Amino acid sequence: MRLPFLTPLLLCLALLTGTAHALPPELSDAVLSQYRIDSWQAEQGLPVSAVQTLHQTRDGTLWVGTGSGLARFDGIGFTLVQPEKVPALGRRPIFGLLEDREGRLWVGHAGGAARLREGVWEPAIDPALLNGRRVWAFAQAPDGSVWGATEGGLVHWQGQQITVYRGTDGLPGERLRTLVFDREGVLWIGSTGAGLFRLRPGQAQFEPVAGFPHTEVRHLLADPEGGVWAATPGAGLVRVHANGSLQRYGVAQGLPTDQLTYLVRDTEGALWIGTWGAGVSRWRDGRFSSVNSASGLGGDQIWTVYADREGSLWAGSWNGGLNRLRKRGFPVVGKPEGLAADNVRAVLQARDGTLWVSTAGGGVNRILGDRMQTLGLREGLATLEMSALYEDQDGAIWLGSYTAGLARWQNGRIERFGTAQGLPHVDVRSLLRDREGRLWVGTRSGLARQQGRGFVAVDEPGAPKEGVVAMLEDRQGRLWFATTGDGLVRYENGRFSTLTRQDGLPSNWILALHEDADGTLWIGTNGEGISRLRDGQIRTVRPGDGLWDGLTQVFIADDQDRLWMSCNRGFYWVARRELNDFLDGRLARVQTTGYGVGEALRSPTFSGGLQPVAARDPKGRIWLPSLKGLVQVDPRRLPQLGSPPAVRIESISLGGQAVPLETELLLPPDSVPPLTLRYAAATVQHAERVRFRYRMEGMTPDWIEVGGSREVSFPALPHGQYRFHLASSLDGQHWLESAQLAVTVQPRLHERRGVQVLAALAALLAVIGLYQWRTRQLRLRQTEMERLVAAKTEELRRANEHLAELSFSDALTGLANRRRFDERLQQEWRRCARQGQSLALVLADIDAFKAYNDSLGHAAGDTALREVAEVIRHTSGRASDCAARYGGEEFVLLLPGLDLDAARTLAERLRAACEARALPHPASPAAAVVTLSLGVAACVPDASADPMSLFTAADAALYRAKQGGRNRVG
Repeated sequence: MRLPFLTPLLLCLALLTGTAHALPPELSDAVLSQYRIDSWQAEQGLPVSAVQTLHQTRDGTLWVGTGSGLARFDGIGFTLVQPEKVPALGRRPIFGLLEDREGRLWVGHAGGAARLREGVWEPAIDPALLNGRRVWAFAQAPDGSVWGATEGGLVHWQGQQITVYRGTDGLPGERLRTLVFDREGVLWIGSTGAGLFRLRPGQAQFEPVAGFPHTEVRHLLADPEGGVWAATPGAGLVRVHANGSLQRYGVAQGLPTDQLTYLVRDTEGALWIGTWGAGVSRWRDGRFSSVNSASGLGGDQIWTVYADREGSLWAGSWNGGLNRLRKRGFPVVGKPEGLAADNVRAVLQARDGTLWVSTAGGGVNRILGDRMQTLGLREGLATLEMSALYEDQDGAIWLGSYTAGLARWQNGRIERFGTAQGLPHVDVRSLLRDREGRLWVGTRSGLARQQGRGFVAVDEPGAPKEGVVAMLEDRQGRLWFATTGDGLVRYENGRFSTLTRQDGLPSNWILALHEDADGTLWIGTNGEGISRLRDGQIRTVRPGDGLWDGLTQVFIADDQDRLWMSCNRGFYWVARRELNDFLDGRLARVQTTGYGVGEALRSPTFSGGLQPVAARDPKGRIWLPSLKGLVQVDPRRLPQLGSPPAVRIESISLGGQAVPLETELLLPPDSVPPLTLRYAAATVQHAERVRFRYRMEGMTPDWIEVGGSREVSFPALPHGQYRFHLASSLDGQHWLESAQLAVTVQPRLHERRGVQVLAALAALLAVIGLYQWRTRQLRLRQTEMERLVAAKTEELRRANEHLAELSFSDALTGLANRRRFDERLQQEWRRCARQGQSLALVLADIDAFKAYNDSLGHAAGDTALREVAEVIRHTSGRASDCAARYGGEEFVLLLPGLDLDAARTLAERLRAACEARALPHPASPAAAVVTLSLGVAACVPDASADPMSLFTAADAALYRAKQGGRNRVG
């Protein structure tokens, strides 16, 4: 038999042992295995584990009626409702919930009814009218009035008027349980003891339904085609057509029991049925399917079922808490669908269309169309702990294991290989036959190569000794081996070489390899990101760069040039173009899309550390092995998160005390901080995904992201006007602002404008009086101070002039010192550069001055320095010239406006004047008197050049003068 619902899962699976068989018909129930079941008990914050009624209001809140009060659920936590005016809501059983068209929430409880209107709770009826009996259900009529089914009769709320119908008014029975309006406006009423009856529009007579098979009706649901469906506690499911004809469904038609409790229709039109003792059933396409405690439901005694607007189905049970069934974002094939075991380790798409699946603990499954075979111990496997898969050139399938080496399957026969056949270890992780025909086997203890009918360990220099978990042969024929500690090993021209962290890899633990269409090698690491090897360069993208996770267990490309990767919290994809743009510096951050717990995966942990851990079928679908089944991903039909949900402010507190929830908050000046705002989003399904950000206009100009936090506090707000803005997002990129709150903090007495103006005037008058008194005092002192200041100022001026002279002149010669020369050089260089004038520099050195000192003494040397300085001072007579002692026996002249010839002429005049002084020099090799050697340089300065270049040129000229025999100009 073929199962239509499993067509997208390769027409899915049945658990078979030995030879292949068709899928058995009882696996039709497996459709519900594609729903994820989440449960909440008292341990998760539920007031009690008995959930009796549910309703989602238009703001997204899920209201939960329990056996001990009413609670709100926002997808994260429960909040017990405890209003002062209706204390019964916080402690008594809740049975019925309805949000009417005006947005009022009606609550039926064990002692009557209550109503939430515009944020205020109020009793909906005097309990005395019902003798304190419970209210089970509500229904709103086409005219907007509300009807209630109670154990004390039928209640009709019409405006301010309340009417109670009892047996004396023609009601067939007063113990009512359920009621509903059909599409024609007929009011159907189910009772305890009086069966089913109805009230037609415009009539006052209640009409029993003839032939109804049971005296009790637990719940009624309007039929879109007319009439109603009825759940009974013994007669099963009854369909009552508008013409009064009945159609009954029970155990014989596929229901697990005739004890039914509640009915609801989901967004796709399927009918869901709560049962007492058999869980939840679904009626779709003329067939019943069920889910119960054996398949993960919290309990089998179901009080209520409810379908929310986001596509989830909720079930409240007697002692199993609150349960949610939601479709998985991605189909999964596991043990419930027929696999031999849930822990899938590897998957291989063979050339003949067969999908091979290895499992830990269940052997290997072969799936082809709607048929499946399990290969286990009976078929010749040495173990059920299977790992790697590989299809050989002749169609044979190599089956690796964790505990028993390798097996080869072909045409139904299995041949086994272990350490006795040369494998270095029984734990096999990867296989590859290269283009030269060599079969390589990666094990936990290095490599092996096939040789004849067995294998030999590869122990050549450079061969990996750690586990080899992935292999790849690139277009150039090079072999690449991913290891669990040895880095990335390359085999080329018969030699092994290794790339490690020292070569730029982020980790030596490599898990995945992929060569793309451009010949680029992509490298997946154990937590350190993805590396790209191109043209001998290794570059890496990490989680901090936008990568969804640092662990990369596999690469597999889709037909949209995206790379898919798996990790231990789900799987994700990134466009190859984005990776390249980031790694080439054209993009600041990559954008990746991940799928994890939010997609209702059975497990977010995916297989890794072996090969292959992904497969792509002929339809372009990707198969990923996980800890709980084989996940199917269709890249062309990915689940969409939709728009960000609306947000709402749920409560306000000030200093820990609740504040009424209004659109504008007015805080008195003596308010006790902090101001705390609690908020939620209008989604239960994606509650864990929602991220929030806020902005307090007037205090925080920018948005502040707070992640999943649903509370924000402001320790202190200065007086003034503010506006609180709140926004939500499901992906951190698209945001929706849908809640605002105006906040006004009133000023204290001293902060009020009028008081501040009066205080300012008083202070001003006081300041004026003080100023006038102080002015008189200051005038008396001013004259004396002015006299003293004038005297001291003159003394200071003279001292400063003296200090300036000392700081810029040479104490021995009276010429400018080096500091002054350096300053003038910078100034004149800039000035001449601006004006385009020449600047010349003459550097003079007393010939053999050391010998002069040695022969005549230092006193004579100082005299000679002063004589030479006098000659220089008289020779450089222009106001713009600067003559300085540069150091020791060296002197320098800065000559603005002179070119090189003019400067050399002046230097020659200076040399002759010094020689004419005829100061005896008994030790000079140049002459019998003190002489000078001079270097001259000149240029038109460039503002961008270094002024010292001119000095360097003069120094070089001086050197040439000395080399030429001294007492000359160079």
